[in-house]
Amino acid sequence: MSVLAQVIAYIISPLATLLAVWVAYLSLLRGSQPQLLVYYRPNPDVPSIIDLVIENIGGGNAIGVTFSNPLPINCFGIEKPDGEGLAVSQQGFPAVSPGQRYVFTGGQYAGLHSKLDSGLVVTASYRFRNPIGFARKHDETFILSIEHMKGMPTRTSANQAIVDALKGPNITTLQEIRNELRSINKQLRVVAKQRES
Repeated sequence: MSVLAQVIAYIISPLATLLAVWVAYLSLLRGSQPQLLVYYRPNPDVPSIIDLVIENIGGGNAIGVTFSNPLPINCFGIEKPDGEGLAVSQQGFPAVSPGQRYVFTGGQYAGLHSKLDSGLVVTASYRFRNPIGFARKHDETFILSIEHMKGMPTRTSANQAIVDALKGPNITTLQEIRNELRSINKQLRVVAKQRES
């Protein structure tokens, strides 16, 4: 056997195997590691309301989730703040499972802007178990801001628009259709009664 073949067999082959095992471990680690997101978003159903969302988009459980600062919620006021609001406690949550999402009513633009100003830096700390089973600690830092929502329109969602159209005092196409169906129903009842007699 040549010297080159021996070098390949004794040195490079174990290194390649070790590299393959390391890549497999990193792949398992990424699949079992939680990834938290904390952000504000416009409420999809209620105009002018902004929600605070805390969710785990990773593959593992985030255990003992804590925050470096309280997260402002229920801070209302469109043009100027109206009251003090509340906060999600720094103690956070006992656990956030993969795919789990917490949605809080954050408030309205002026109320939240008074608490967040140009951005609130928050660090979320949690523990998780790696693929081997050892507990590890991880921190993720977020900048919570609503500056990007300043010029967003406050419009009603399609679902809410339908509900409002059915309930509201203004005559809409849906209400006209409902009224026509009711009158047809009444006429059919009259015809049915005439046939019975």
